[in-house]
Amino acid sequence: MDMSEQAELFRLLLVGGGHAHLFVLEAIIQGRLPSDGVALVSPSRWQYYSGMLPGLVAGHYRAEQCRIDLEALCEQAGIVMIIDSSCGLEADRKSLQLASGRTLGFEQLSLDIGSQTDLSWIRKPGNHLISVKPMDRFLADWQAFSDTARRRREGRMVVVGGGAAGVELAMAARTSLRKSGFSLPVTLIASNGVVADFPPAVRKRVERELERLDVRAYHGKAQAEGGRVKLDDGTELQADLIIATSGAKAPRWLAGSDLELDHAGFVRVDQYHRSCSHPDIYAVGDISARPGTPLMKSGVHSVRVGPILAHNLLAARNGDPLKVFRPRRNVLYLISCGDRRAVASWGPLYASGGWVWHWKDRIDRAFIDRFSG
Repeated sequence: MDMSEQAELFRLLLVGGGHAHLFVLEAIIQGRLPSDGVALVSPSRWQYYSGMLPGLVAGHYRAEQCRIDLEALCEQAGIVMIIDSSCGLEADRKSLQLASGRTLGFEQLSLDIGSQTDLSWIRKPGNHLISVKPMDRFLADWQAFSDTARRRREGRMVVVGGGAAGVELAMAARTSLRKSGFSLPVTLIASNGVVADFPPAVRKRVERELERLDVRAYHGKAQAEGGRVKLDDGTELQADLIIATSGAKAPRWLAGSDLELDHAGFVRVDQYHRSCSHPDIYAVGDISARPGTPLMKSGVHSVRVGPILAHNLLAARNGDPLKVFRPRRNVLYLISCGDRRAVASWGPLYASGGWVWHWKDRIDRAFIDRFSG
C-alpha cells in the first residue's frame, strides 16, 4: 500500500502508555524531541503505575495517587492522543489497525504496550476470575468483590501466580480485608515456587512474610473451572475470587504483524531496541525480547530504557548514532508485603522491614510526581 493512500499518516506513533513512553513524552515537552506528526495510542487516558497497585489494593493509596493522566501529558506535549486499542499491525506496509476501525500510517512506530496475562490454565472461565491486566478493569472488579466480601463478611480468594506480582497482591488483599475486622482466607498458587526468579535468601524472606500474614502457598500447576481450582497433585480449592497473575503472554495480533518474533510471540529487538526485522519500529518493556539478553518482565527495565528510546527515536530520524541500552547486571527490586512492609533485592543482597516500604513509597510517589506536573 502506498503511504499516500493512508487516511491518517504520522511521523511517529507511540503505541501504549507504558513507563518508557512517559520519558518520550517528557522529551517532547522539554523540546528535546519534535512534536510535529506525533500521536500516542492508548485504550485509556489513565496509566496506572504497576509498582503502586499492591498499595492501592491494600488501602495505602487512592486511585488518583497511582495513575498518570496521559491525555494531559499529550496536551502539554502538543501531540495527538487517540484513545483506542490496537488490534493489528502490518509492519511491511507501516500500517496500524485500531479496534474502532481506524487505520494509521506511520514513518516510525514504538511499541510499549506491556503484555497480557497467560490464562491457558483456565479450562472454563466464570465470573469468579479476574486478571491483573488491564489494570483499570482489575481495579473495578477488585472493588466489587471486596465490597461484597465486607458486606457478607465472608469469601475465599485464590491468587494464581508466584511471581512478585502474585505475592504482592496476595498480601495486599489479605491486608485490605483484615482492616475490615474479619479474616478472609487468601491462598497463593506458585507453580514454580514463590518468587522463583529471585535469589534463595529473598525467596525465604518473602515466604516468611506470607506466613506472617497467614497467606498459604501451594506449589504446583493449576487448572481452573468456574470457582474451583485444581492442582496437579489432586488438591482442590474453592474460591469466590480467583486473581490471575500467571505469567506474560504476547497479544495475538502481533503474530500477523510481519515483525520478527521470538518463540513466545514477543518482538525481537536489537541492542538499540529496534525491531530485528523492521528498523523503523521499536519495542520496549514486556512486549520486547532481546536475543542473548534475557530480561525479567518488570517495569524496572522499562523505566531505564525510556531515556534511551527517546534519544534513539530522534537520532534515527536525523541519521545520528544510536545509543545502546545496557541492562544492569544487578537491579533493585522492592516487593511490598501488605501492611507497609517490603523486601528489597539487589543481586545477592536483600533487606526487609517497614523502612524498606517507606523507601519504596518515596520512589513510587516521586515517579508519579515526575509525570504529573
